Amino acid sequence: MKAVAKTAYGPFHLEYTDVPNPVCGDNDIVLKVKAAGICGSDMPLLYGPDEAKYKNYTYPMVIGHEFAGEVYEVGRNVTGWKVGDRVVSDNTGYVCGHCPACETGNFLLCPERKGIGGDMDGGMAEYVRIPGVVLQRDPASIRRIPDNMPFEHAAVMDPICNAYKAIVQEAKVLPGDNVVIYGNGPLGLFSVLIARLINAARIIVIGTRRSAPTRNPICEELGATDILMADDPDVVRKVKEICGEDGVAAVINCASRSANILPEAVRMLRPGGAFIMVGYTRTAVSYEEDPADLMGHKGVTFIGHMGYDHTSWRNTLALYREGRVNMDPIVTHKLPLSKWREGFEMFTNREAAKVVLVPELDQ
Repeated sequence: MKAVAKTAYGPFHLEYTDVPNPVCGDNDIVLKVKAAGICGSDMPLLYGPDEAKYKNYTYPMVIGHEFAGEVYEVGRNVTGWKVGDRVVSDNTGYVCGHCPACETGNFLLCPERKGIGGDMDGGMAEYVRIPGVVLQRDPASIRRIPDNMPFEHAAVMDPICNAYKAIVQEAKVLPGDNVVIYGNGPLGLFSVLIARLINAARIIVIGTRRSAPTRNPICEELGATDILMADDPDVVRKVKEICGEDGVAAVINCASRSANILPEAVRMLRPGGAFIMVGYTRTAVSYEEDPADLMGHKGVTFIGHMGYDHTSWRNTLALYREGRVNMDPIVTHKLPLSKWREGFEMFTNREAAKVVLVPELDQ
């Protein structure tokens, strides 16, 4: 089969190539991939730097952790699934099943978790295997998608579930609250969508000038009330002027660990507000002023965010089923799988919001 695969350790070892079709074991499911999303976290797989764990991998390794498709083959011991079922995966490939995280259903926090598309062959291919061990330990790692959901939308459920968990479950934003979102990439855009869906009052996006021409119009279409520039030295003052005495209930960081973001956020937040760290980079950060003192004095909560859980998946799919979620403004490009490099370049150059690869467009 054709796939986008990493062929060696190090940057620029990513190719559209032939790899063996996945073998369906007695407890496994094999999906025919209908759509696969390109994520910002995929960029280091092409451009570097590679994580140390990849030194010990067996290559080629198919990438892609955002994908959806149809059940193509079902192992003889598998029940509850049939060929032709339309499904989406949360990219969990292995969990231990017995740690505190697994016991409470927080499978993404399992210390032994392995991800499809990160630790084992992923979904930027014609077919992908869902291992039986995860189907047994975390049956909800794959879910049926609503009849009204196209595969290109199902493939990007990962970032919208991230946004739902951050804003609704962690920050506990209420209707009428003011929200600041750092970053206008896909995670930031989906955060705007969720904030508008729950009727936040002011939804302020702080983005970069580089991505403004492409993504600011999408922010506005999704419901952002205000857009500010990250390099504006008066950004804190402007946020306070916009929100007035009600202040900011939550700052959702979908950008990076830039040294200015946390101190700015603490100054913006009202007493008792929440800072949610959604976007991560591998860049070390040092602060001219330790924000911990400000956080303590204002009673600000810092929440480390990791992905999603069963609640965010179930509720977001339900909202889509009821016609409450419109992903069309965010999924800006659909390309054949063979055009993956063009998709990566469009994402890197901020020429697109969300790019989805469709294997069948190559046929």
